[in-house]
Amino acid sequence: MTACSSDGRRCRRGSGVSWLSTLVIAWVAADTGWAAEKPDAPIDIGTRKQLFVDDHVVATTKNVYRVLNQPVKHAANPLIELEPPQKVGGDELVIVSGSVIYDQEERLFKMWYEAANYAWTHNYVGYATSKDGLDWDLPDLGVIDHPLGYPNLVFDRGGGEMSPGVFKDPVAKDPQRRYKMIYRNGKGIGIAFSPDGTHWTPVKDKSVQPVSDSPNSVLWDPRLRKYVAHTRHNESNGAVANSLRQVRHSESDDFLNWTSPGIIMRADEKDPINSRQFYNMEWMPYGDVYFGFLSVYHVPGSGPSWDKMDVQLTFSRDGRTWQRAGDRQVFIPNGLNPGEFDWAMIFCFQHPIVVDDEIWFYYAGFSGLHWATATQRQEWQGGALGLAKLRLDGFVSMDPGGQGTLTTKPLRMSGERLVANANATYSSIQIEILGADGKPIEGFSVKEADLITGDSVRHTATWNGNANVGSLKGKPIILRFHLDRCKLYSFAFGAGE
Repeated sequence: MTACSSDGRRCRRGSGVSWLSTLVIAWVAADTGWAAEKPDAPIDIGTRKQLFVDDHVVATTKNVYRVLNQPVKHAANPLIELEPPQKVGGDELVIVSGSVIYDQEERLFKMWYEAANYAWTHNYVGYATSKDGLDWDLPDLGVIDHPLGYPNLVFDRGGGEMSPGVFKDPVAKDPQRRYKMIYRNGKGIGIAFSPDGTHWTPVKDKSVQPVSDSPNSVLWDPRLRKYVAHTRHNESNGAVANSLRQVRHSESDDFLNWTSPGIIMRADEKDPINSRQFYNMEWMPYGDVYFGFLSVYHVPGSGPSWDKMDVQLTFSRDGRTWQRAGDRQVFIPNGLNPGEFDWAMIFCFQHPIVVDDEIWFYYAGFSGLHWATATQRQEWQGGALGLAKLRLDGFVSMDPGGQGTLTTKPLRMSGERLVANANATYSSIQIEILGADGKPIEGFSVKEADLITGDSVRHTATWNGNANVGSLKGKPIILRFHLDRCKLYSFAFGAGE
């Protein structure tokens, strides 16, 4: 099926393999009981959704384990492959990184991607749109002429890598700067503005960082009330064959003047010696946390990941201090077989998008190894657009080894009903509510708790058919989840219905 440019010549959408989600288990919790005699001060969660990426609201578990869940790759991947197909040593373009947004005002998916020639010596920023996020149009914009006729190029700094991070600013005061970009400019990271996303003006005397590398990402952070950029920092280390690649955090109030608190993600002794190179970390605010998507480069050595790149999951609760999730296990894996478009390398686009009850991860996939284009190798590397989908809140789940319990820390809430995101298709969940003394509250004991069954992102908990928990607002409470062969992703106290 082809549906990319108006003339059908510039990209193709091919068939792909349907992937099954892989569950990776991190055995992180001890089988201990709830110590009610010394409860902590209640955590005020209001009506905010609570995830299980860490133990922020978890006190104890019994026979329950934290599981990292992988997105499912779309069966039609790759969604876009640029045409004409790239030749070894040629000027034909491939997709190597980028950004995707859903423009609520225009009801349109918009993409800015870096389009690279074979040697990555003259790269561009291309623009694409889609009504459904699957079938993409590469519009004929007439902004930049290319010798091979690519119609949708919107930015060219004259050569070399671009590594663009692009977004539509939700708090922009100047309509000429509604769209914002950071990009690789010489040795550093430059800044550009656009009123429409297709006509860009660089700011010549400003930069995010004087020295950096690629790829790069930038967003408006509504919690920090700042523009935040993640760029790459290279640090020389004689213990590794080449420099260590790390992630640097920078902040700005006006997108022109930037400060950097420093490195927010670097390898440590738990990372294998050949897997300590972090190319980039795209990120997204998500409820009370931030999630990051770290492209880890496995340097030449030995093993199946030699000279390849995959994606690990990271998270932060303040946007500045980051941790690894899932015990450094792979979040978005490479394709299984040589020749698949993402067999060798994956770069997650900025940033994943929540679409209805799913999270969509666009990414650039490469069938050729990292050093495929090196002079001594001259192998085909590729570069095409892929998509992987995850259920809402599905990053990490709490799964029992048969039957188990999860008990929260003391909480305060302000909702009328308790909603859980869980898959209990072949099993069940019961939720009891305890007081600060650790004893069941009358009307909300496990004996009165109705079974939750089936798969839903919005199960409503009931006790003898009653869903109203408004009488518990503002009071210290403890939740105890009785889990039977299920997956629990999140919970929240919401408005009554």
